[in-house]
Amino acid sequence: MTEPAVRNHLSQTDPVTVATKPTRSRGQSQWELIAREFGKRRLAVVAACVILSLVTISIFAPLIANDRPLYYVGFNRFEYQEAARTLRGAIGQLSELRSQAEPSPSKLKDLEQATRLQVSLMSSALPAEQSIKLRDLGVRLVQTLSKPDAVLVASELKSLQRELRSDFDGRDVTLVTRTHWPVLASMIWSDIAFLVANVLVLTWPIWSRILRRWGGSANDGASTGWYVAVMIGLPLACGLAWGSLVPQRVDRTNYKSGVLASDDGEKKATVVFQSVVWPPVTFGLDENDLAGKTQPPAWYRRAKSGPAVVPLSRWSSSHWLGTDELGRDILCRMIWGGRVSLSVGIVAVAIYVTIGIVVGSLAGYFRGMCDLIVSRIIEVVICFPAFFLILTIVALIGPGLFNIMVVIGLTGWTGIARLVRGEFLRLVDQEFVLAGRALGYSPLRLIFRHVLPNALAPVLVSATFGVAGAILTESALSFLGLGITVPTPSWGGILADGRSALTRAPWLIHFPGLAIFVTITSYNLVGEALRDAADPRLRGSR
Repeated sequence: MTEPAVRNHLSQTDPVTVATKPTRSRGQSQWELIAREFGKRRLAVVAACVILSLVTISIFAPLIANDRPLYYVGFNRFEYQEAARTLRGAIGQLSELRSQAEPSPSKLKDLEQATRLQVSLMSSALPAEQSIKLRDLGVRLVQTLSKPDAVLVASELKSLQRELRSDFDGRDVTLVTRTHWPVLASMIWSDIAFLVANVLVLTWPIWSRILRRWGGSANDGASTGWYVAVMIGLPLACGLAWGSLVPQRVDRTNYKSGVLASDDGEKKATVVFQSVVWPPVTFGLDENDLAGKTQPPAWYRRAKSGPAVVPLSRWSSSHWLGTDELGRDILCRMIWGGRVSLSVGIVAVAIYVTIGIVVGSLAGYFRGMCDLIVSRIIEVVICFPAFFLILTIVALIGPGLFNIMVVIGLTGWTGIARLVRGEFLRLVDQEFVLAGRALGYSPLRLIFRHVLPNALAPVLVSATFGVAGAILTESALSFLGLGITVPTPSWGGILADGRSALTRAPWLIHFPGLAIFVTITSYNLVGEALRDAADPRLRGSR
């Protein structure tokens, strides 16, 4: 059969073939039918909105719950003093290195970068005249380091250190008022990448309509490439650009004490604000207030004999979900803990779905000895109870976020592999696969471009249930003390911390338990709706 005849035969085959390369004239694709049927199940749509809301809150945690201002106009004397102290220390270390016979090039390079960063940070806080003078000092510092005479270099570095201490001391200089973004400055490239990705998901109806006008239907190959480029490429590009342009540094400024100190005069103040915008939850992740420990939520009826709430400052907001035994705000820890619990579920499922798809595809397509070996391996892994296997491995390698994700991912792939294998056994002998073989397509192209897209619907359903199971597993491990380590919070860890105060602070158990219950239920509802929508026999049954 010639290639044109095969292609003509391929276009006249069953609906599975049509779903492989859909066009506008062929009607709705399989995924569009699934989305339409999913939209008819209102409870599942609500559950999907709950999941999207929880993920959005977790990603935007630095902007929602933080003890740093989102934005303020003023100056930060503490930051300037820390930069000046660091710069003087770096110059002293450079002097010691240059006095050695064979100084380490990597250490010299790191110290030079540190001095440039501190000079830039200090000069941006000074008036124009002093800023130029400080930058000139930085230029002279670089020129001094390039000189070959070690004794002369050490002498000039000490001179520069004395000049820095006399002319640019943090207690005497006058700092300029400028705009600061403390929360954004403390974020890393991955935070920016996830923020951009989440914004793209929330604005999907807008930009997808624009791309649809450019590239046609979302099912066309060219348009699909644009969607993938925007959803994956744009967040990664923004994250990498942020990581290369914004230097990562630790901000140790106590902004709340700066609010109180600003009344004593600008020379003594840590931070002076002319205008400031705080996050909705104005508490830090590990901000302790021992005077207000185990305080009930603000909307609870407080017992008459209970201790009075002592705010950290005159403007501190109420603890809407109470505090724990160290006085840490539960709402803040719940928001940040959602990052860990939800990311464990998504990343762990991504790991074992990838493994399961590859293993199941090879077993189902090639069959024979490959299928026999894979099936026996799957049966051996299934013999061990999953949770006890995870518990044993974590106890051996130690707790930690990365370890939890990898262990759950490496032990949960068997179900996906069996599911993909069964779908391949059903599809591999159908006419569109035979036509592809007749056209000379390679096995990899047939597996990943033609057969796998038609087998992904049940895999997606199983992955949705898997996310819920992974979150529950992480919570159970954290509850047993083998999960996420301190000080990183997770819902299971918060739940475990509340065991010792079950009678006098029951909210430490109620809120993380409710968050886990709502998340697991929402994922299960979405999974059931996707399963029904993906099965043609169940479509229209509701």
